[in-house]
Amino acid sequence: METEFTEAYQRTSAEGRETECEKVANILDLVIDGEASTDEQHFFNSHIEECVSCFESHQKQKLLKSIISGHLKRVIVPDRLATSIKARIQETV
Repeated sequence: METEFTEAYQRTSAEGRETECEKVANILDLVIDGEASTDEQHFFNSHIEECVSCFESHQKQKLLKSIISGHLKRVIVPDRLATSIKARIQETV
């Protein structure tokens, strides 16, 4: 059963619409970050099973995210500092 999302993504660029690869590129970050909808995830997975180029882009992006997140450290700051920063932010809003 195809949804409106999937049907829209299967259109070609012949009429000025985005190609499937362009759609995959546009939702790649959502998929990597786990923020894609179920329909987006399904479309994405179906497409990269068939498209080597998009599959490779996905693999490179996943690798990059894991390398970056592996080098980041969470720093615990004193509560007073965090409260002070939040107060200053509120003042500027």
